[in-house]
Amino acid sequence: AQIITLEFSEPVESLVLDFISINGNTLVFTNDFTLLSLGDRVISDCGYWGCSANPIRTVSDARGIRTYSFAASGEPHGALLFDGSFTKFTFATTLTENWHGFTIGTFGVSTVVPPALIPVYYFNYTGSSISADGVLRAAINDVPNPNTNTPSKVDVKITLPAGVNLVQTGKGGSNTEDYFKTNVAASPYTNSPYVGSTLLNNPPAAQLISIAKAQTITIEFSYAVTDIVLDFVSINGNSYIFTDPFTFVGLGNGVTSACGYWGCTTSTTQTVVTTGGATTYTLKGDGEPHGAILFKGTFFRFTFKVAIDEYWNGFTLGVLGSTFIAPPITCLQSQSSYVINGGTCSATGLTCVRLASAIPQKSQSVSGCYLFAYTSSQLTLDTPGQKVYLSSDAGATLAPSFDEVGVLAVTSPTKALRGGNYNSYQLDCSNGNFKKVTIPTSTTPGAVDITSLFGGEVGTFTIDLSLYNKYNPYSTSDAWVCTGANLKGATIAGAVEEQGTSSSQTVVSTGDGYSFNSVVLLIAGFSIASIVLTIAIFAIVISVKFSSKPLETP
Repeated sequence: AQIITLEFSEPVESLVLDFISINGNTLVFTNDFTLLSLGDRVISDCGYWGCSANPIRTVSDARGIRTYSFAASGEPHGALLFDGSFTKFTFATTLTENWHGFTIGTFGVSTVVPPALIPVYYFNYTGSSISADGVLRAAINDVPNPNTNTPSKVDVKITLPAGVNLVQTGKGGSNTEDYFKTNVAASPYTNSPYVGSTLLNNPPAAQLISIAKAQTITIEFSYAVTDIVLDFVSINGNSYIFTDPFTFVGLGNGVTSACGYWGCTTSTTQTVVTTGGATTYTLKGDGEPHGAILFKGTFFRFTFKVAIDEYWNGFTLGVLGSTFIAPPITCLQSQSSYVINGGTCSATGLTCVRLASAIPQKSQSVSGCYLFAYTSSQLTLDTPGQKVYLSSDAGATLAPSFDEVGVLAVTSPTKALRGGNYNSYQLDCSNGNFKKVTIPTSTTPGAVDITSLFGGEVGTFTIDLSLYNKYNPYSTSDAWVCTGANLKGATIAGAVEEQGTSSSQTVVSTGDGYSFNSVVLLIAGFSIASIVLTIAIFAIVISVKFSSKPLETP
């Protein structure tokens, strides 16, 4: 059993494969064929070793890539015809036996030149390391620049909110095992599962991102890239979920290509699901899935979700080219559209994230200021002064209501701490370091502008909300943080602010990360994202006596 590859010095027109004595064996092709002759005493005389019977042509997608198989009983001898133009031809035999034979013929030199193999420009992680906020930097080197006709670089930002198991940085790194090499023990074939019949080159050795946690991974490019190749390693039992359709380039199934490092895939599929108008495309495989998939199109930004936690799976990415067009400026600098480069930049509207869930009226059994709930989240802003609102609804139209007080603390990327005491009733339990803001109840139109708490900075902020009560009973509305281009909310008329003592502290968030996309803009026909919100929300119902010293993160 093996995969046989024939390469021709110039294109040839059609192929004829003559076979001898493939009894008990099966020939597997990625090209369709026609049975020209068979030694069965009907179509033609029997072959050297005997007669053929019951020829079977089988078409299968079971291993993720369509294959065409031929088998027959008895002593099969005959000829198959493959139409088309070829510079390379590959087929597999599935069984080890005493021997069988074949030869190949052609109708001559083709006047049709098959497309050349396409080079892939892969991510380079040399010198890369993931930061505490889950950001990994990479580069795509030597991409042909159509504007200058010279090789150029595309910078890449990869956000992995649940972190990584390992980042391989090449042969000079600490882990130099090449998980992209083929498994010759599982399948004695040398052709790679990462190139298929269209791609020129394998991913670079020991340049892999290994992950163990379920998460949504976001990849952003400094210039628009065309056609993304994702190479995956050992996603057995897991799924990668995309919002873009893909095609299989190569799969380590032991039939159309060699098996991957950890073994062979027995089946790999793409599942398409549409829910509420949104369509997802899921990659899932059995056995030990290794291979490559291709996403056609132009991208400034690319995301996919890893469905479950597991020991580890790995991937890397490459592109087939770049337009070297920079992402357009986003529309998040104000609440409405504005003129940019002589045209109007229009963004999709509001995006809100739930910071805390409503708590119905409850009785407090003890006296004094008590913390009855705490939540923490992360918010990434990419525009200085970007509008951010606090609301009780997912439309930024109503004021929040905290009985008695919600203490909001925002820690900036530079570790500056800004906050406010937001209350609808009393301020007995406020943090003396923060300003006091008296707000109406949640039935009042308008939301609270908290943009000043972000200090005009950009990057990832930690938002902590602590809910306190002193007098029986207590309750609270939903709390949402809203941002985007078309915010409808406005600072509540009549809100009273009392400035507290300013402070600058460093707090450490106790939240675990969970990432999702927030605002998607459609500009110049390309999908981009202007902000990334990463939220980790949990509630702690706890009774803690509130002391007179400045409030600290629980």
